[in-house]
Amino acid sequence: MKKYAIIVALLTSLFANDVTDDDNFKEEDIPKILSIIKDGTKEHIPMLLDDYTTLVDVVSFQNAIEYRNRINSHNEMIQTILKTDKGTLIKTTFENSRSYLCSDEEIKQLLKHGAVFVYVFYDLNNTELFKFSVQYKDCQP
Repeated sequence: MKKYAIIVALLTSLFANDVTDDDNFKEEDIPKILSIIKDGTKEHIPMLLDDYTTLVDVVSFQNAIEYRNRINSHNEMIQTILKTDKGTLIKTTFENSRSYLCSDEEIKQLLKHGAVFVYVFYDLNNTELFKFSVQYKDCQP
């Protein structure tokens, strides 16, 4: 997760000047900004995010950016978690992503203007395990 946070921080610097001034930032700019983030991220893929997760692709479309991750589903601990406590894994992963995105002012401005960050997790056979999205409403107390 730490590497993911670093990449998002680096990528926000690509467009920080565009979104820090809320008066100049428009909803119609979101697809272009998300495309810039996607392009910058793709240069570093595949990226090991932690001991069990690799970012394998990122796509952007309209007001959404989707991060596609592969989980090492052959690991015994991961197999156990997926069988016995998948809900907690999803909740924890969502909360970590939400917390990071909502605490970054540039990302929060994107969210405020309608951007959606989608996270999809696949096993080693490319079967979707779970997915979730983070929107501006998720940043509200």
